Amino acid sequence: MEKINISSISYCKIILHAFKYPHCQIKGVLLGKNNSEGCIEVLDVIPALHSALVVPPIEILFIHLDVYCRERHLEIVGLYYANNVFMNNSFDEQWMKIASDKLQNPIILQLENSKLSLNAVSPCLRAYCQESSQKWKEINYFVENSDETVSLASLAVQNKLHKNLADFENHLDEPLILIFLIVI
Repeated sequence: MEKINISSISYCKIILHAFKYPHCQIKGVLLGKNNSEGCIEVLDVIPALHSALVVPPIEILFIHLDVYCRERHLEIVGLYYANNVFMNNSFDEQWMKIASDKLQNPIILQLENSKLSLNAVSPCLRAYCQESSQKWKEINYFVENSDETVSLASLAVQNKLHKNLADFENHLDEPLILIFLIVI
């Protein structure tokens, strides 16, 4: 894998998910396409969880996303997460295992909490690809219109758009909330 491109909407939704649950570890799913040049395009994200990882809800989410992706000619290309402790940049081993078990050649985006701010001047993610079954390698990524996207994410948080975001866990708590599958 040579390159990862992250759409503006994907980046903004990850940031909004983190701001909605600043005290929680968040997890989500990356949707996109692998193009013929070896580039992974992350076109959308689905916020998944904001509390402890429990496998049955993840299984249900993947079933929903299989149908959702098929209808939109997308695929699940990876997962994202942020730790719940400000300076903790460690791997989420459970989430990495799910990525390895469920996906072929997955990527992982990790939100760097220490770089998350309303005054951010650059994207605050780390990207990883799987080198072997037990090893992940940090790789470069590109955010679409990077400067504008970072500013847009800050503006979205300042306008409290994160309060309107629902993740899959919210949907399980209140099944009428289908917003986790809607682009903001």
